[in-house]
Amino acid sequence: MIRFVEQGDMGQVLSMMEEVKADFAGYQEAEFLEALENAIRNKEAFLEEKQGKLAGIISFSYEEKEITFLAVRPEFRQCGIGRELVARVKSCFPSGAELSVITFRAGDEKGIAAHRCYHACGFEAGEELTVFDYPCQRMKVMIP
Repeated sequence: MIRFVEQGDMGQVLSMMEEVKADFAGYQEAEFLEALENAIRNKEAFLEEKQGKLAGIISFSYEEKEITFLAVRPEFRQCGIGRELVARVKSCFPSGAELSVITFRAGDEKGIAAHRCYHACGFEAGEELTVFDYPCQRMKVMIP
């Protein structure tokens, strides 16, 4: 079930982040919590639960038209959770809007799963950039 993230979900989210934080260059818990609390206030974060536990989370910005965070718990990867969360975010934007995400560059071992997920959701590779002193790439998709 996909639903908005609520303040009461923070414990589950932090527990999941302990499992996946190595996958995120520059991850800082305090900054992540501040961004997530802002996303909760703005209704810009969804989570999906499976088997009674948090399976994945996504946050985004209505203003920037950008996915700002996506993580799926390792035991639920390759089950379509990421694609379902991205589809839910895409449904928040009008037809013709361009949605973007910054992720690892193509060819980076850390980005293989992310690129596979975003490509499956219709995203195409865009400009290369550096975030948190790490080589990244913007990917974009036009909302049908």
